[in-house]
Amino acid sequence: MADFTKVKEWIKDADAVIVTAGNGMAKEEGLDILSEENFDDQFGKIADNYDVHTIGDALDKKFDSWSEQWSFWSELVNEYSLQYEPSETMQALKQILQDKDYFIATSTFAHFFENAGFKENRIFDAFGDWTKMQCSSGINHGQKDDREVVKRFLKAIKENNVTEDLVPKCEDCNSPMELHMPLNANFFPDTDANTRFRWFLTGNEDKKVVVLELGVDETSPQLLDPMVKLVEQFPNWKYVAADLADEDMPDDLKKRAAGFATNSHDVLMNLTK
Repeated sequence: MADFTKVKEWIKDADAVIVTAGNGMAKEEGLDILSEENFDDQFGKIADNYDVHTIGDALDKKFDSWSEQWSFWSELVNEYSLQYEPSETMQALKQILQDKDYFIATSTFAHFFENAGFKENRIFDAFGDWTKMQCSSGINHGQKDDREVVKRFLKAIKENNVTEDLVPKCEDCNSPMELHMPLNANFFPDTDANTRFRWFLTGNEDKKVVVLELGVDETSPQLLDPMVKLVEQFPNWKYVAADLADEDMPDDLKKRAAGFATNSHDVLMNLTK
């Protein structure tokens, strides 16, 4: 296993830290979109009607009505975002980054890092953010905060009074709004955040940088392979990865990389000891 002492020195000496966070980090924060555990108990009607048994499968499914869709989305956003409390893992990450220039690029979409108090202009949600909504027409009319919509649906669900007039509509074309996520071909990434991330990368090309990969897997390759290529390109950059054994690192990176065959929680706990 790689040496945590060495990695602590890398981070201490770094001018900047780039965090890439994927499904593994989402699990640490309580959201496992592929788990079947408890889904049927919590969403029995949806499981029966659409033969879906995980959050991920249900998000991919088009429901029969927009009100049913928004009822389901609202329960998810409420449970995993509105009621979110940062985990021990997230608190450890905050400790590591507290005195560092940083940027976070993540395929998680539950507003974890924003809710945990990281700077919003230092976060790129590559797969969107389900506390925001976009027009379902396929035309980019921008994103709007959906948390008040979620609260209205939760109240209607509690009162057994969900109606189609609760469904939010686009202010430009009156089409129903949907979550700002890649649920279909209509998804428009946050180009402003993407631009800020690219400028951050460019501005740190010649500086000492640590790329800290937390739970990124094959479902978000855009946060994996390109970052490895950047570290290979810039000799002052180093790469640290959870859930990846040291021997699995590219050969030409091994002197500037550390892989830990354990989860993000264990890695961050060791780095804050």
